[in-house]
Amino acid sequence: MRRPTFAHDDGTVVLEVVVLAVGLLVPLLFGAISIMDVESARFAATSAAREAARAYVTAPTVSQARTRATMAARMVLQDAHKPPVAPSVTCVGGCLKPGSHVNVTISLPVSLPLIGRSGMTVSSTESMPVDRFRDVP
Repeated sequence: MRRPTFAHDDGTVVLEVVVLAVGLLVPLLFGAISIMDVESARFAATSAAREAARAYVTAPTVSQARTRATMAARMVLQDAHKPPVAPSVTCVGGCLKPGSHVNVTISLPVSLPLIGRSGMTVSSTESMPVDRFRDVP
């Protein structure tokens, strides 16, 4: 038995596959790239805040601590290919006093693909204790 042929259906499968692929895969790809950009910025902000806090609490003086924290954050952000931002440092219980804490916050703008401008901001805060047995500067 012969199969009937339909002349008017030639090439419609290819067209349907192309339309569905573009219609479904492009938004899926956009979403995946957006999630990767946000997670990359979140990881960079967390790492920069942690390293800035470590640099701050190991400095001998408060003025050197702020400089070291800024440089540490910039180095981490540069390694992650993110724009340099200054860390926000707050001291709980006094700056560099034994037993106190230092809180460092990094806020990074995230530009989403196809938008081009900053779509959102990712922030991370790290708290680091100052050694109880250190000398008071």
